[in-house]
Amino acid sequence: MTSPRSNPLPLGATLLTLVMVPVLIWLGFWQLQRREWKHNVQAELTRAASLPLVTPREFLDAMAGSKSLQFRRATVDCRPGRVTPYDIKGGSSAAGEGGYRVLVACRDPAKRYTHGPDIVVVAGWAPRPDAVKTLDLDTSFTGTIIEHPYDKQPGRPLFLLIPTTAVSPLLPSRIPTPDELPDNHLSYALQWFAFAITLAVIYAIYVRRWRRER
Repeated sequence: MTSPRSNPLPLGATLLTLVMVPVLIWLGFWQLQRREWKHNVQAELTRAASLPLVTPREFLDAMAGSKSLQFRRATVDCRPGRVTPYDIKGGSSAAGEGGYRVLVACRDPAKRYTHGPDIVVVAGWAPRPDAVKTLDLDTSFTGTIIEHPYDKQPGRPLFLLIPTTAVSPLLPSRIPTPDELPDNHLSYALQWFAFAITLAVIYAIYVRRWRRER
């Protein structure tokens, strides 16, 4: 019969704990690094709002994937005349009311259409999705650019402009800010650290019982 001294610890549980505890701790620190990265991104996007208006050259660079226009400000001429909405998406008004944003296609910044417009504009906000059927557009919008509003779906616009104004009878839509980007990294890090501590405590309890039984 093997004595406790010749085999003081359960081999399987010990190896598992020695592997998993460092992994869980590493995941916790990785989330802290991600949190720092997210804060740097938010600071960069906040600075983007203070840059000059986007130029046609910058639009072309962004379409080619060599430049980001996220949260940059731009002016888009929107003079197609009477049009139907390109899309209706859920969103809030500038006053914070829940409802729908009415999106319209104005033009292609590159002056060429391939699989649809490269940019769409929020013409305004409405409390109901059927508030407007058509709109008369002969204006210029200035607002904030959101990249990939359709998550890079083929044939969908690359950019969404959310202006500070709206086309009657619509109301202005709320403009998102960089600090609204999800930042759950600290809570994720604390969870990984908690998992590591929990595993270590379970292992200690298990070893204590294992020794008693032997």
